[in-house]
Amino acid sequence: MSGDSAMTMMPTDHASAQRWALNWIAAWNARDIEAVLRLFADDCRFRSPKAATITGHGTVRGKPALRAYWQAALATIPSLQFSFEAAHWDPDAGTLLIRYVASLGGQRLLAAEIFDFDDQACVACGTALYGAPVD
Repeated sequence: MSGDSAMTMMPTDHASAQRWALNWIAAWNARDIEAVLRLFADDCRFRSPKAATITGHGTVRGKPALRAYWQAALATIPSLQFSFEAAHWDPDAGTLLIRYVASLGGQRLLAAEIFDFDDQACVACGTALYGAPVD
């Protein structure tokens, strides 16, 4: 994962958005938090309903806090598997939306993540949206 330039570059079109999303999913499926963190700016923000239950705040600020949050979250999930559905890139806004199914400890949930990129091609703000069960 660490040497994959497709993952560390901001998407610029539909094809690169697909590659970025697939590499992001592969990093999560490998439980490689450091590979995912390399995508984020040092002063990033990440919003998640799970963060609120683990950290007491719905928004995590900065890479060290994000690392601690993700480590704590993964410690509570015995198995994790993300299945890619689609990636949607908005070049004008610098925003990528990834839709996927998250299989977490036996539960299958519909999920989406929104990533806003900064001028350094890093994720400045991420938002996790998930929770609807897959029938």
